[in-house]
Amino acid sequence: MNPVELRNALQIHRPVFGDTVGLALFRLVRLVALEDILGTGASAITYYAGKKLGKELGLTSMDEFLALCEQLKIGEIRIPTLTDHHIHVDVCECVTCSGMTPVGRVLCHFEGGLIAGSVGSILKKDVQAREVSCIGGLGDATCGFDLVIP
Repeated sequence: MNPVELRNALQIHRPVFGDTVGLALFRLVRLVALEDILGTGASAITYYAGKKLGKELGLTSMDEFLALCEQLKIGEIRIPTLTDHHIHVDVCECVTCSGMTPVGRVLCHFEGGLIAGSVGSILKKDVQAREVSCIGGLGDATCGFDLVIP
């Protein structure tokens, strides 16, 4: 049995429904089903899945990263802090949690992993992301990620 490769997963043929899917379906799979099956381990698994995907995309610039986030409708990405050793990324209207009632914890592990993997690929370093604010998790204005760059 072969794994589903990135290129194959991105081939979409839906003449009636097109290339969009309801956000509710994404959230049900991501936040409800995975946590129900995996429990507390779901956050780590989704972070590393996002990170692996971010690396495999092969992005070479922050402009490519921003364009990808816009194309995938992850949210509006803002980078208010960008230095050699610190990057802070804010996600406005986050796909995972924007509009939810706060649940008391951060939720956007996949986005953190995707950001870390993508930026790490661009910088050719093993970047880690830590979510420090969350719209639907904590009631913050944005989902914010501090990137740790070695």
